[in-house]
Amino acid sequence: MTLPDGLAIVAAYLWGGIPTAYVVARLTSGIDIRNYGSGNVGASNALVHLGSKTAVAIGLFDLIGKGMLPVLLARPLDASLATQAAIGLAAIAGHNWSPYIRFTGGRGIGTAGGVILAFALWYEAAIATILIAGIGRFMLKDTGFLTLIAAAAMPVTAAAIGALGLANRPVEILAMCALIALLVAGKRLTANWERLPDEQPVIHTLICRILWDRDVSKRQNWTERTPTADITEASEQ
Repeated sequence: MTLPDGLAIVAAYLWGGIPTAYVVARLTSGIDIRNYGSGNVGASNALVHLGSKTAVAIGLFDLIGKGMLPVLLARPLDASLATQAAIGLAAIAGHNWSPYIRFTGGRGIGTAGGVILAFALWYEAAIATILIAGIGRFMLKDTGFLTLIAAAAMPVTAAAIGALGLANRPVEILAMCALIALLVAGKRLTANWERLPDEQPVIHTLICRILWDRDVSKRQNWTERTPTADITEASEQ
């Protein structure tokens, strides 16, 4: 990897780390969105607490601006496929663990979707959309578990497509898909570094995080949370 490649990857991380939902929530509503609902600094939490129009705008920026744009900009610079993949992964990592808000952030799903589209991984994108949006959101009304399944299925799907000869899936793409799945899983486990609940065993919380992307079993108890006075005052300091 050359120095310019390394700089491009760092730049992608810093660009992906722009906490869009956090900034918009501060400017429009005066709140720290990390203290509301799921605590996710992304479009899904913005949908609940900022409204649909704002959430769509945030989601599009995360998808196109953060996910697609860094990869597409690297191509005219003759970046190798491995470097392009690393740039995409760095953008996702930046979104998940933003250096601007103490390494908290979103779940990286929208940004990962943009990276997938930038590489024209249409089969993988279609399967993920069916699982997350079609089954998760519209049928089950809960995308947590289906998002995990979609992430885990991505490297398997890519490998199968390559093996069947439906499309070219070089090793760089296979590795990228596997690492995207790891980034998604890692973010679910670490969340936004929230303190683990005292009222339930640690293993129970970790299982809820990896399976449902929340600390508790019931979705409503998690997504509709509002901050206590102590948390609100601390976030303003």
